[in-house]
Amino acid sequence: MSPQARMLTGFAVAIAIAVVTAQLVVINRPAAPPLIQGVLLSNARVLEDFTLLDHHNREFSNAHLKGRWHLVSYGFTNCPDVCPTTLVQLASVTEALRDSEQGLEDDLRVLFYTVDHRRDTVEQMAAYVPYFHPDFIGLTHADDPDNPHLPFESSLGIAAQLLPNLDPAADPDANEYEVSHGVTLFLVNPEGELQAILEPDRTGPTEHAFDPEKVLRDYVAIRDYLG
Repeated sequence: MSPQARMLTGFAVAIAIAVVTAQLVVINRPAAPPLIQGVLLSNARVLEDFTLLDHHNREFSNAHLKGRWHLVSYGFTNCPDVCPTTLVQLASVTEALRDSEQGLEDDLRVLFYTVDHRRDTVEQMAAYVPYFHPDFIGLTHADDPDNPHLPFESSLGIAAQLLPNLDPAADPDANEYEVSHGVTLFLVNPEGELQAILEPDRTGPTEHAFDPEKVLRDYVAIRDYLG
């Protein structure tokens, strides 16, 4: 074979290798992450060890998050608007999963965590949370100097404040205060790690609500993406 022929053959082989390599890169390239209304964490966040009480007065810890997906909502039972509205919307999500053809009826569990544990006792949570759906689990905690609930709040990024009642006519011994909290949902994967934060629609200057169809769409998209 002449030097020119060998050179042409080398070029042809190099081009063929480059084409095959490019095809393999395209085939093996991971799918783009889904676009959701919120934030999908590329590296799920491990939750620090925590201990809570569910509305059956049973201990609830990291181990109880393992094996299935969880959607965490938070607020308080005396909330006049956003908390009950969110739970109604999440009940719609739960029922839609039951009616789906993808076999996801037992795949996702909703948790409602109170940021007002002094008023939201186990008994209060037991009367409140199942009203929205019998499969929902309410979470509270008892007063404990070790504060074993705080790792749950900090690991998820729960934002809440108890604000004193500044009304001069209020009874100072009535333990009256206002509760301020954020409006987000936290999606925890079957490994018990924070996988995504879902944001609500803004329905007014200070009003927010979750669209059940969007929540369901985003959850299924994340679940399918992660396999």
